[in-house]
Amino acid sequence: MKNYWKAEAEDFINMKIELISVIEIEIYIEEIPFPQSGPYWEFADEWEEYHLLTNAKAGFSNHLKPYSKGSSFYRISDISDADLLRVIQKEIDRQKDEDHPEIVELACPLTGGFVLRINGADIYYPQCCGDLSAIECWNDLLADEDSYFYMGHPSPKIIKTEKTVIFDFLNSEIQEHYTPPVKEDQIEIDKDALRIALEKVNQVINNFAKRLVKINEIQNLNIPGIDRILVYGKNDH
Repeated sequence: MKNYWKAEAEDFINMKIELISVIEIEIYIEEIPFPQSGPYWEFADEWEEYHLLTNAKAGFSNHLKPYSKGSSFYRISDISDADLLRVIQKEIDRQKDEDHPEIVELACPLTGGFVLRINGADIYYPQCCGDLSAIECWNDLLADEDSYFYMGHPSPKIIKTEKTVIFDFLNSEIQEHYTPPVKEDQIEIDKDALRIALEKVNQVINNFAKRLVKINEIQNLNIPGIDRILVYGKNDH
């Protein structure tokens, strides 16, 4: 893989940045054993079969396909309304108040985040405990001042210059292995290319939020601010 940290000025001219919005759908069913081999990106066939079995058992359609083979990340724009309803129902069960199970109220955004894709190659995936609310961290990368960046743990140290953003994966505040591994210690991307990617992914997020509202209304789920909560982690009620 090309070392973007050492890229020359002309390399930025043709740099294409994409941010792919994904959510994580992980189903655990006792009677379906885990694959004996791992990690998933090295044994994609085994993990693909496992996820197909568990998803089907949990009521998801066979049209639900992961963003990358064997992973549990799913591109939000590829998820059907029927499967998205199952996602919402799963979140209701996961976030349900044990003391008041009759009350349907959500508090946390959907697990997942954004895949950083550079010139057609997936470079950096959401990490453990990442979620869709990370879109605000990505937007803040274009601000002049330093800003907090978190897409799960570990998350890279961010260095901003006038025209670029540097992701320092070697000096992460939490020293853990990235999964899947990031092949470069540092990656430098062009702010103008990032701005274009952010405009596109924010539109994707906005459309997804509207779908959540529509499903909430059609299915009479009666969850106030479902879009604000499941996307941005904000409960205004």
